Amino acid sequence: MRIPTALAALFWLLLAPFGVQAAAPRTMVELQWEGRTRTGTVVLHDNVTGWFLERDGRLTTLPLAEVGDYRRLGPFRPFAAVELREQLAREFGTGFTVSATGHYLVVSSRGSGERYGRLFEELYRQFVVAFAARGFRMTEPEFPLVAVVLPDQASFHRYCSAEQVQPQPGLRGYYLPSSNRVALYDAEASGQSTAEGLDKTVIHEATHQVAFNTGIHSRIGVSPKWVVEGLATVFEQESVRRNDRVGPVMSRVNDERFRWFQQYRGHRPAKSLVALVQSDRLFTSQTLDAYSEAWALMFFLLETRPADAVKYLRTLAARDPLQDYSAEQRLRDFQSAFGPDLSLLEAHLLRFYDSASAE
Repeated sequence: MRIPTALAALFWLLLAPFGVQAAAPRTMVELQWEGRTRTGTVVLHDNVTGWFLERDGRLTTLPLAEVGDYRRLGPFRPFAAVELREQLAREFGTGFTVSATGHYLVVSSRGSGERYGRLFEELYRQFVVAFAARGFRMTEPEFPLVAVVLPDQASFHRYCSAEQVQPQPGLRGYYLPSSNRVALYDAEASGQSTAEGLDKTVIHEATHQVAFNTGIHSRIGVSPKWVVEGLATVFEQESVRRNDRVGPVMSRVNDERFRWFQQYRGHRPAKSLVALVQSDRLFTSQTLDAYSEAWALMFFLLETRPADAVKYLRTLAARDPLQDYSAEQRLRDFQSAFGPDLSLLEAHLLRFYDSASAE
């Protein structure tokens, strides 16, 4: 039976504080929703919706009035790696294997799991080292990090459909915060990509996954897209991942994003920096321009203002995810970290890349 709205609200109130994420220990519950039994914990709720974190790391938004019977099971306990590995083996069947590393479970065919596992694990280590060097205290992931490597584009598109992801032309992989999984297809093995192109896709999406699981970004609420994508594009460059900060700036530049940004500068509108900070619109209307600008701003800030960049990331991570993130508040948060004069900051950014090009 369904719980009446008032009782549903009371149920969530007993389990999670209103408007903030629940502190440990959290209560594990079993409930009925959409004809399925789900086991997990409430991490956040408002008057209408509860954010339900399942034991495999999947995050679901549940309309309170539609929650069916439930019962408490004790303290919340995520699946251990061995439990989640068994669940993934059942989900994907005999055509796939599940490989385990320190932080990852990699679902793959063709015996490629170990190679991808090494790549993911090395990226994780490099990311943590790079941010520790900049003074950001990261948290250990609560769940094993799952990566799904499909054998070809057709099976990847089928998986996208199952995850309700629209496969855009050229899409090779993605990280989905709701499932907490990276999914990609082995384009190199199917003859559709080079190892370099494939590794860049893996690194970009794995950077998202690590950032969303170590306290850099929040899986609930809004994270400015320029921050999320800017960070991932910065870490596409190997010398950045190695934390090599001794050589010239150009040795740490993402060549592809830099070249695009330099071309974009020829027709870049005035006050582009303010527009990027205030809104995600550019990612819809001018996607590649937006990615290049996000990379350029994030790389510039990490190179020249690392302490302020970390302060800004902390501010974003600490936001109440139930609050709307207006353009005005986005701008205030950015100015709080980097100063009120964004015209001056933009001039410094452009001069930084002019100087780097002249090295």
